Amino acid sequence: MAVNRLNCGVPIGRLISRQTGSLQNGSTIRRIYDCIKSQLCTIAVSLSLFNFVRLPREAFKYGDIEYLAVYSFWLIIVALPSCLLQLSVGQLSQQDAVGVWRAVPIFRGVGHLKVLTSYLCCVYCMVYVALSAAYMIWIGKGTFPLRDCTKLQITPDGYENKMNASECFNSTFLAPFTEQPQYLGVMAVLVFLLWFFVPIMLLTLHKSLRASLMIFTPIIITMSIAIGVFLSNGSLLSISLETADWSQLTRSQIWHSGLVQALLSTSVMSGYLVSAGCTVYRQCDVRWTSTFIAITNLIAGWLCVMMWESIAGTADKDKSLLAILVLIYQSSVTEHRTKEWPLLAFGIIFLSGIVTVLVLLFPAYEKLQRVAGDQWRLFAGAMSALGTALTVAVLSQGISIAAVIDETVIPILVVLTTAFEIVGFVFIYGSFYLRVDIKFITGSKIPCFWLIAWWLSPIFLIGVTGWWLRGLIRTAWSQGECLWPLMGALIGVLVVFVIFAAIAVAKEEQYNIFTKISAAFRPSRLWGPEEPLARYMWMSQRFANDTLSSGQEVHSDSNNFGNLHEYDVKNDVKYHDNWIKDDIYQSPKCDYEYDYGKEETKFKDTGAIYSIPVIKSKNTEEQFRSPNICVANERLDGTINCNCNRHFQLNVPDLRKNELTTSL
Repeated sequence: MAVNRLNCGVPIGRLISRQTGSLQNGSTIRRIYDCIKSQLCTIAVSLSLFNFVRLPREAFKYGDIEYLAVYSFWLIIVALPSCLLQLSVGQLSQQDAVGVWRAVPIFRGVGHLKVLTSYLCCVYCMVYVALSAAYMIWIGKGTFPLRDCTKLQITPDGYENKMNASECFNSTFLAPFTEQPQYLGVMAVLVFLLWFFVPIMLLTLHKSLRASLMIFTPIIITMSIAIGVFLSNGSLLSISLETADWSQLTRSQIWHSGLVQALLSTSVMSGYLVSAGCTVYRQCDVRWTSTFIAITNLIAGWLCVMMWESIAGTADKDKSLLAILVLIYQSSVTEHRTKEWPLLAFGIIFLSGIVTVLVLLFPAYEKLQRVAGDQWRLFAGAMSALGTALTVAVLSQGISIAAVIDETVIPILVVLTTAFEIVGFVFIYGSFYLRVDIKFITGSKIPCFWLIAWWLSPIFLIGVTGWWLRGLIRTAWSQGECLWPLMGALIGVLVVFVIFAAIAVAKEEQYNIFTKISAAFRPSRLWGPEEPLARYMWMSQRFANDTLSSGQEVHSDSNNFGNLHEYDVKNDVKYHDNWIKDDIYQSPKCDYEYDYGKEETKFKDTGAIYSIPVIKSKNTEEQFRSPNICVANERLDGTINCNCNRHFQLNVPDLRKNELTTSL
């Protein structure tokens, strides 16, 4: 048996330093690996159907360069600050899209509306995924073009197929049930398989989500590069640049569509960033992460539009909901390509759709896991059954219902929920506390331009949407169209908001309706980090900033035993031979420094995340101050100066005399 001996020729200090260095190198490599995984998830979000399908379709409708310019503007002005807001509150509170509204309980309905928006987007995205899968199967097992999509006519140049791609879709998988029942049956089976097998990739929520996105991201990028290299035509891009019509910028439709597209591309509308802030991006800096999200979506949006524009050919582009699927099929038929190329293009849409569905379902499943515990998978199965029924119902009516959801319902939900979210956190919760919270999780103050962007975002959201609604209502009245989807969406938003606001008010522990409503606008006692140590340091930092901002004079009491000290391992007293010494219980090093000769309060920089502000002195009346505890200013039965939100009062005149009473 071999015995490993310690090399006596090497000093023990050098060996320890080597071991310490190896551990530091291992932790550094681990952090780099975690950062790469997180950023791969960010790139995967930018490869969703909203960038691969919806953005090019809207660009074809309003003009490529014009629309991309508007989209880029809204991405920086509105979507980027919204990303930072969602990541910050998610990382701080470690909650889902609904739980973060402990900060403003009366706005709790906004979280439920975001989950509902995510689910509706998932329903009509499943239409794209199922159609892509169906055409991949039919093209792979048969000929191209499909036999049911062939209408030959004799021309001077020979036989020519006169059925275009749009007619092909409407006569096969989008045909009415009474005309082609077999195609709807195939689509129903595919939808069922997708709804019940794709969510399996979220079996362990964020861990399986991260693994799935890391697998799909390089595959989608590789397939897209292959399409762009072998099928692109650079001359078509130059034509689109020369024919740009900047007069489109005077229309309200292009500005509203670009605004909605920016919020959809960054996943602001679904609450994914809130849930990912405490899971996928838990160890990331929210400022750099939000910036990287905006940059990746900006690059991905431009590249997707240019890629589809370069392979579309010179024929007129379809502008319906299925514009990209029609473009893939029509360009392949027109250019007489082999069936491998449409299979590759449909495969890109299929994988992008799976990524989109995973991202959209993640906040809903995160909420189910917090509500139902270990039984959340049963409720997820029920959601899949409901999603299957809704998707088949949409397919049975062609794409008309899906088009209404995409063009009317989703934009209203996206804009209103984003506006309510910014108003709730920036104006009601308070921009001051928001800056303190972001400083707590990042270690540095945020620049003023973030605050300016937050203040201006609701104005942009409501103003552009009002401009768009004005033109939409005028057009509908002049043409005699019905606006029931628009009215239904507005009424639905109002009903959900009012119901959950009423529930939040009813749960408040106050004596009358007015104080209940007032309390519902203030943070709940459960708001903040869930980890005890992080919560203590967060409350300490908030208390320090509250005292500094209020301008109160802080005094010190030499008999105060309520001061808490940070435990420092370096100052821990070991068991020595002289354990009977009087100073065995040495006080650990305290970060609180007191100057008993001065009454002014001094604060040090709080530093990085999970740091406690240093206070040099403390007022007697503030020594037990907490957001949910009120302290009597005088002896027992004395007057109580309560400035807390609600819940209970704690009369503590002197803890050393064991006098303790509580009053609800």
